[in-house]
Amino acid sequence: MSALPSRSNESWRVLAVAAALALAFIGLERLELALFDLFGADNLLARTRPAGADAKLGAQADALAARSNAAWASLPAGHRAAAFRIGYEVGWASEFTGSLTRSPADLQARAAPIAAAHLALAREQALRIGIDPAAVAALPMRTVADFNRIEERFDADESGLAQRVEERLTPVHRHLFLLGAHVGVASATIESTGGQLNPQPIAAVHREATLAGIPAAAWQPLVQDAHGAPPALVLERHRAALDGLLAELANDASGR
Repeated sequence: MSALPSRSNESWRVLAVAAALALAFIGLERLELALFDLFGADNLLARTRPAGADAKLGAQADALAARSNAAWASLPAGHRAAAFRIGYEVGWASEFTGSLTRSPADLQARAAPIAAAHLALAREQALRIGIDPAAVAALPMRTVADFNRIEERFDADESGLAQRVEERLTPVHRHLFLLGAHVGVASATIESTGGQLNPQPIAAVHREATLAGIPAAAWQPLVQDAHGAPPALVLERHRAALDGLLAELANDASGR
């Protein structure tokens, strides 16, 4: 499986600066950023989940695994990473294009190939596991309201892509896809701003990773408290956390 794409060329850096301005403008409306800075990942998760939630989530994960185990041995190689990567790339592309909703048409046009490159990677992974690549697309972003509801829209499976992943693979893979989507949404902001903005979908990552049977040690680095860290370090840590998660997902025999 190819590594997550690098965006180090000069044209990308110029575009990323403009994208950062758009993301920063819209990002002011996002309460979770302020909450993360104030409380940190561990405290925020503890404050926002009800008592007994972990036990209930664990029971749900066990039930999903039981429903999925029978099909596991017959799945194509790389199925766990593929389900995650489809969600990741679609989430990345959706967030990136949505962040430019209010931007000039010329900037949106220059951004389009970047989003298209991520969608191409998602379609490659869809083909790997037997899903029609034509079904893989970014969420449409007609308004700022569409953008601000991006996480909710993925959870509701507006595009039907999560259901396709589940039908082709197993119920566990639906949650791998959703985990990828939430991580991809955050990654687009972190990468586009060079670590200046660091959204943390803590509750969503915790929920979907647990339901997908991923050990806590593999997903928790994605939601570590980076308050006060310089942007370059935020970016470095995020990329390292992604690499660690992908290494875990490369083992198709685990997570059940």
